[in-house]
Order: sequence, then structure tokens, then C-alpha cells
Amino acid sequence: MEFDTSVIFVAKSFFLHILAGKIHTYGSYMPENCREKIVSEEYVDFLWKSSWNTKELEKLYPNVCIQVVNDFFAVFYVSMDFLNNSSRVEYEYDVFPSLYTIQENEALEASNIIRIQEQSILQLRGEGVIVGIIDTGIDYTNDCFRDQAGKTRIVEIWDQTLQTGQTPEGIGYGTVFTREEINQALESQDPYQVVPSRDELEHGTQIASIAAGSRNEASGWTGAAPLSDIAVVKLKPAKSYLKQYFAVKPDAIAFQENDIMLAVRYLHELALRMYKPLVICMSLGSNMGGHEGNSPLSAYLNTVGSRVGRCIVTAAGNEANQGHHFYGMLKQNESFQNVELRVEEGEYGLMMELWGSTPDVLSISMTSPTGEEIPRISSKNGNQRFSFLFERSVVYVDFQPLAARSGDQLIVIRMFTPASGIWRLQVHGTNVIIGCFNIWLPVAGFISEGTQFLNSNPDITLTAPANSEVPITVGAYKNENNSIYINSSRGYTRRGRIKPDIAAPGVEISAYAPGNRMATMTGTSASAAVTAGAAALMMEWGIVRGNRPAMETLEIKQLFIRGARRMASTLYPNRSWGYGMLDLYASFVALERF
Repeated sequence: MEFDTSVIFVAKSFFLHILAGKIHTYGSYMPENCREKIVSEEYVDFLWKSSWNTKELEKLYPNVCIQVVNDFFAVFYVSMDFLNNSSRVEYEYDVFPSLYTIQENEALEASNIIRIQEQSILQLRGEGVIVGIIDTGIDYTNDCFRDQAGKTRIVEIWDQTLQTGQTPEGIGYGTVFTREEINQALESQDPYQVVPSRDELEHGTQIASIAAGSRNEASGWTGAAPLSDIAVVKLKPAKSYLKQYFAVKPDAIAFQENDIMLAVRYLHELALRMYKPLVICMSLGSNMGGHEGNSPLSAYLNTVGSRVGRCIVTAAGNEANQGHHFYGMLKQNESFQNVELRVEEGEYGLMMELWGSTPDVLSISMTSPTGEEIPRISSKNGNQRFSFLFERSVVYVDFQPLAARSGDQLIVIRMFTPASGIWRLQVHGTNVIIGCFNIWLPVAGFISEGTQFLNSNPDITLTAPANSEVPITVGAYKNENNSIYINSSRGYTRRGRIKPDIAAPGVEISAYAPGNRMATMTGTSASAAVTAGAAALMMEWGIVRGNRPAMETLEIKQLFIRGARRMASTLYPNRSWGYGMLDLYASFVALERF
């Protein structure tokens, strides 16, 4: 189904009025009924800069709701009716929050975490540290999230999908469930009458169990940080209008960037209230953006992760073998380069982001499988819509000559009901100096498995926010034979910064699923969970026990890199392994050299 773009045009005048405010605000503008508006499909979400006076906004737009994330970003919730009835100009692509999905597709001994848990002097198990999970929720009734007395180890759950209870302080939606309420539910014959939060998709439960599950004395199974506290954010699904705009199929698992950012804020403020260090496990990914780590979410993770007592771990993604990245090079004697894209039968839609390199100026033309052509167009032609005579395909081409936060050229191509077969995209260059360009399709789960570039490139496939500078980015490998997981996303970033940082076991990792069921998990989500648990043990040693009270993400990252196990036949760092395989024991040994 084609998206009705008339519904979602963003008035530039709206943001010009916003930026006219002169007083900085640190709070959130939350009039009555904002909770309903935030989650309503009748309100659109804009993620933009936060440096204005909310009182002035109230005069200009009485129905706007504003949720401040931090000093730099805020979310605006604006009625679609306002947009329809206002005088509009071209929308700004970068005000839309990106869409992320879960990175899904024995570990602790291979990473020497068990050795640290059982070492006679250290005996680190994450005690006094909060492990924060931002995902699909958690089965709080599971035995692996209880202590030896049967009480919960979960300090709080913020369920963004439920609107019946108390919201987090300073955040205007969702419901918070406390440790006391969870324990009350565990003692009840019907726990979900007391705490109705569930993990229907199971991903969050498995991640939490790998990172912080309690030891099972009968089987010997344990999570990486079995005595840590656990805090969970269950993300609400992305709104339909955003999935429609980005050509993501309606049944795809998708979450909004602004909701993830507010989840990070919530966990950070929870840790401040509890006076405890925090490790955040981020097993979410998106192919939207320039793959250089400067999205709003990445910027916020860099800020939080740089604070003392905070560590952020991100999954590299599972995109290396998906065929979703094309790397092109315009040569001096060629007027254009051909890019061939195979579209699977029945594809709902897809979006491509083409990123150039300053100072090159790019333009494009396109040919459909039936031979119909879109003539060469450039930013001078503006944003355009193309319908095809012999097929149902509709194509939108949006030019961003100076993309926000990078300054490079971005060309966004959105295709609705695209015809199956081979599409040919011609990329033309003007005044070419650098010559290279990159194109990314959406991540797996947002498009059909058979839709891919014919001449794809497995490098530069780290998903956002894995390309962020500060967080620890983790690839996945099979510990049975020390081979890299075939889908583990590869670096480096688009501008050549070294990522991933390390790799951890991520193939057929034992985990707990809802209902106390044992399961296995494969992908960089699992390797990120292993690493997050290892970071919690490091935080316990450094901050809780007072050995390095100023410990934060970068210091833990450097310790992991120093202790990483490296194969003699491989050069490091490299695009697949980063600096090598996680070895927590060797990281502690490295401390002795300081």
C-alpha cells in the first residue's frame, strides 16, 4: 500500500517557530491528555533539537506535547490534523525517528567469565551493579530472575505499552512496576493480575537471562552476572504511520528511536536514584543513517556512556551476509555506475539510503524490471514521485544535499509495491573528487529475504547504534571452532573508525525463554548480552569494591581490548573481529601491567 505523504509533511515554519524560543528548558511540556497523544496513532512523533521555550510553544501550538530527552534532543507529538490544516512546505527527512528492530537471528567459559566468577579472590558476580535491558520485555516470573529466597532481582520494569499505571518521573507514558509490586505478583496465584507486563516476543527474556540470569544449582547453568540487579524497558511498537512512511511491512517488529532514547534516559535516572553503576545492553539495530555513529541515539549513547559508572554495550548486527549494502566507486572515465537490485516477488516496499562523500555531488536515474525509466534527476529537481505505466510500483526520491549531523549528500529512495525482478539504479557524479558512495537497504526483518543487491559488499554493515564511538560494539563468533558468525556485521564505519571493538560467543548460546523454558540464541544479540554481563563484573570490581571508582565505558572497553584473545594467523584490528575475542580473565591480568 502506498503511503499518503500529504498526511506527514512537516512544516518548516513549525520548527522555525520552535527555534525562535530564547529560554533553555530542561523539563518536559506535558499538558493534560499528553499520555494518550504520545501513544496515539493520530499523533506524529518528531525527533529534533531541544533548545527552546516551551511556554512560547504553548501559545503557538496549544495541542503540541513535548518530551525532552536531554539537553540536545526532544520529541514533539503533533496532531495529524494540525499538519493537514496548516500551510506546509517540503518535509525534513531527518525529523523522523529511525526504526530499529531486534538483532536475533558455551559462551561464559569461552570468554573466561566463569573463571572470574569462581576465582578464589575475585568471585565477581555483578553484585551492586544494575544490568539494564532495552528490548521486548521480560518474563519476570522466570526462576532465573529470582534470588535464592525466591524474591525478584528485577528492581523496576518500565512497560511503554501499558498506560494504566504510574509513569516514570518526567516521562509522560507507559507504566512503571517496582520491585515490591513484582514480588507481590510472584506471591499471587495470578501474577499478571498484579503486574500485567509480558514478553510476547521472548527476545528480551533471553537477552536478560544470558547477561544476568541467576545460577541454576541443579543444572549448573548461570548468566554472566548472576547477582546483579536487573532493570527492564519494554519498548512500545512503532506507530503505523512511520512504518508506512519508511515502507516497512506492517507486521515487522519495529521500535522508534525516540522511545529507545527515553528508555536510556529512564535507566540512567534509575541508576542515579539507586546510587549504583549501570550497564545497558542494546541488542537493537537499524540500517538507517550514514553508518558513522552520529544519529541522535548514537549521540545520546556517547553522552551517557561517557559518565562515570555507566557502560553501554551494543550488538554489531547480523547484516554481513544479507546483501543489504552496496559500495560503489565512480571512476574518472565513467559517467555513471550501475547498481543492480533484485526485488523478491510480493515485496511490500523498501527504502534505500544513498550516501555520497563531500565534495562529490551525485544524481541518479533508474530502470524498472519491465524497462520503464526514471530519467536522471538531481537535487535541482527537488523531491519527486514517480508512477509506472505497466506496473503498480511507486517511487519517491528525496534529496538531502546537506544531511543533518554529517553534511554529506543523502538520497532517499522509497519504493512501494515494487515489481519483482532486477531494478537498475544508475549513480551519476558531478565534480567527483572522492568518488565512493554507499547504499543501504533496510535491515533483515523489514524487507523480504530475497531482496538484495546483486553485487553486495559485506563490509560497513554495522547497524546503528553499533557504529557509535563510545559504546562497546560486539560481533559474534562460534566458540566451538573460533569461527566468525557468518552474519555478524562487519566494520568499519563509513569514515573508517575501527568497529566492532571485540567479538564474543554468539552461536547457539543457552538462554531461558518465558515459562522457564531452555532455549538457544544465535546472533550478535547473544554476544552483546555475554559482554554486558562481563562489563557488570568489571563494574563490581572497579566501582562497587572501590578499585577504580571512576570507571566508565571507555575504560572497560580498553580493558576488554587489552585482554582480547587473538589468533596468531590473523591481523588485528580487523573488520570482523575488531581487536579479538572477549577474555575477561585476561583483561584482569592486563590490569597488573599498569
